[in-house]
Amino acid sequence: MTARTARRTAGTDPRHRLRRAGVAALGLPLVLLAAPATALAPLTATDATTTTDGDVSVTNTETVQAQLDASGRLEVARLYEQLAFSGKGTTTVVNPTSTQGLRNLDGFGGFSTSDGAMTATVTVDGEKRLRTVSDFTGDLPVGVEVHYRLNGKEVDPGRVVGADGTLKVRYTVSNLTTRQDPVTYDDGTGTQVTTTAETVVPLVGQLTTTLPSTFTAVASDEANIAGDGRGGTKLSFTMTLFPPIGSPTAEFGYTAEIENGQVPAANVSVLPVSPLTSPSFAGGAASYAGGAESGQELTAGATAIDGNLLALRDGAATLLDGLLQLQDGAAQLSAGLNGEAAPGARTLAAGLVTARTGASDLAAGAATANGGARQVADGAAALDAGLTQAGQKVPSLLDGLNQVQGGLTAVDQGLATMSGSIGGLPENQGVIDLHNGIASLQTGVTNARLGAKSMSSTIGSLAAVLNGLGATHPTLTLAGAADPRYPAVVGLNQFLSAVAAGETDPVKKVTLQAVAAMYTVDTGPVDLGPGMQTLASVLSSGIVTGLGALQCGLDRPAATAGGLDCAASPSVAEGLGLVDEGLGDLVDEVVKSVQGGVGQDADTQASGTLRGGITSLQDGTAQIVTGAQALVSGLGQLQAGAGKLSSGSSQLADGTARLSGGAAQLSSGTSRLATGAGDLADGLGDAADGAEQLSEGLTQAADGAPALVDGATQLSEQGTSVLAASGAETAADYGVKYAVIEAGAQRTAEESMAYGGPEGAASVTAYSLDLAAVDGSGVTSVGRGAAALALFGIGATVATLWRRRLV
Repeated sequence: MTARTARRTAGTDPRHRLRRAGVAALGLPLVLLAAPATALAPLTATDATTTTDGDVSVTNTETVQAQLDASGRLEVARLYEQLAFSGKGTTTVVNPTSTQGLRNLDGFGGFSTSDGAMTATVTVDGEKRLRTVSDFTGDLPVGVEVHYRLNGKEVDPGRVVGADGTLKVRYTVSNLTTRQDPVTYDDGTGTQVTTTAETVVPLVGQLTTTLPSTFTAVASDEANIAGDGRGGTKLSFTMTLFPPIGSPTAEFGYTAEIENGQVPAANVSVLPVSPLTSPSFAGGAASYAGGAESGQELTAGATAIDGNLLALRDGAATLLDGLLQLQDGAAQLSAGLNGEAAPGARTLAAGLVTARTGASDLAAGAATANGGARQVADGAAALDAGLTQAGQKVPSLLDGLNQVQGGLTAVDQGLATMSGSIGGLPENQGVIDLHNGIASLQTGVTNARLGAKSMSSTIGSLAAVLNGLGATHPTLTLAGAADPRYPAVVGLNQFLSAVAAGETDPVKKVTLQAVAAMYTVDTGPVDLGPGMQTLASVLSSGIVTGLGALQCGLDRPAATAGGLDCAASPSVAEGLGLVDEGLGDLVDEVVKSVQGGVGQDADTQASGTLRGGITSLQDGTAQIVTGAQALVSGLGQLQAGAGKLSSGSSQLADGTARLSGGAAQLSSGTSRLATGAGDLADGLGDAADGAEQLSEGLTQAADGAPALVDGATQLSEQGTSVLAASGAETAADYGVKYAVIEAGAQRTAEESMAYGGPEGAASVTAYSLDLAAVDGSGVTSVGRGAAALALFGIGATVATLWRRRLV
């Protein structure tokens, strides 16, 4: 047994739960195609083998991101992986992965690696995660080629930059997992035959790109085309990269009239799928299986008919007396079949074909809606969790400010004592206590500043998440005021209206009022993007800036805080330093001068005394505490709104899931019914022809039995025998195709992960290939510079919102 096989078959503690999740940062609705697979997993890495002491749940999310140049040539590929732990206990995870260039993204520590796997022992009491990135050393399952023709001449991508004219772009995406495998099928006579056929790991995917506003007259025979809301054009191409339902190679593209040309970036997302279990493809696979069975039945029936025809030939002389009576009945049968039954059957078949097309469209649309709704619900839950985490960090800020208040009180009391006992100042215990109080106060200031810095980072991250979500323009389609999601839209309107009411800039005020007005409708599509981006702006420009000012006021850091220049503003920490230095001067000065410098209880900062300065510091920290409490209240309101949004979007996802299931069943049923109706129409047409021939044959039979004998022989040789052979050929053709589908499903189960997976884990691999843009200012590609974020926390949020968005 190899090391990889051992990892795949290793047992796990029955208390341990291992889940696989695909990275939805791919930004495409491929999860719909992969269903009902329980989860998505990374591309070349396996799920983890674990041993657990306690009750710990482990989720392993992985993906491979490949960067391609504008022609489709591979530049670099990396494997991103996250192990998330929840529960309580200690677990040891042995996770096969790429160990080349393996780096810890959560710290500076490394991991133990051996035999192509990393090992980590983690003690969990709540939640914990480990994130890594490494070089992807395997082979990509797909290849991409891009060709550019400018004004009818093929050119390199760089020649498009700055050019004008007609641009034609053609993409070729190929499944590179093809190979020859033996497959077994029924040849139509009950005999199992083995032959060699081309098989692949079934892959489905999507290529998306956004053309700039300088691309006009955009046309494509294959793409879904829509505007991006900013003058550009969005194109998406769907690929089914496996036969016989699709093809191992997909070719598509677009043409456009361009000015000052450039090559836009594009993203190819690919996912392995099982055609036998995926609702999107199971119906097609079943059709091939049914075709094989129909061919077998046709062969058996035709063979039996042929035997009966030969028996008819032998009994022709005996039947001659009844032929004259049958002649009249055959004429009536021919008239009935040709005049009524056959035309009616053809009309029924045509109607059912139309119904089948409509049912398939309904099933596809419902499946897409289900995935979008799931993405919205998951994103709303992630937003709710993020606000909860932010609220949990605020108490540490308040604790630090309370320490500052307590320290100031201690300083003031120490100064009063020093003023009364100045004669013994150098050895007085009060002076010693005062120094200790200043040190405690400085510690409190440091803790408060660190708390404000942590809160600023958290709020900034939340603002980035909201801004990223808004850029995708997620959309809700409301069904009226009774729609359970309508209250969340009303809440967003109220929030934006409140922000607009407090805005003093007239231009920004009008803009905010316009955005708020977008969320006053209760019917139709509602774009959540502008509201989310406005909320992100409030967080980043309001709360984050205020927290930066708080850091400056507490202790001027070496760098700027929250975008503010702290160098020119005094801080509490500097004031404490001055107080500490002043105490040293007091010890060296005359007792009388010291008492004058200490001042009285009623002094203020204007008095120029130490106690007056302490009084001003106490007033300032009291104002800071009041502001922090207002921050807590605001975060609570945001969290309440996010909770309502999460609840409503979950209900929406449940409804679209039921719609998707019903539509898929309807599509499958109408497909089978249309096939049967077509067979019936063909059969009745053949029967009508046969009845007419029978009538003519009976007429001829009246002239002599030898003609009937010859006709039966000819019908056997040229009719039923040929029909039996055709049925066998049909059974073999459909049998081979269905065997290829079965072989593809088996390869998905065995080869969808390059490094294998543990026993009992449901996992597939997700691929994201970014084609670089060429615009004259350097080469860029989708996701560069933000890949790690997109593939972890923020990427997962956007992916789940996309899955659950209504289309």
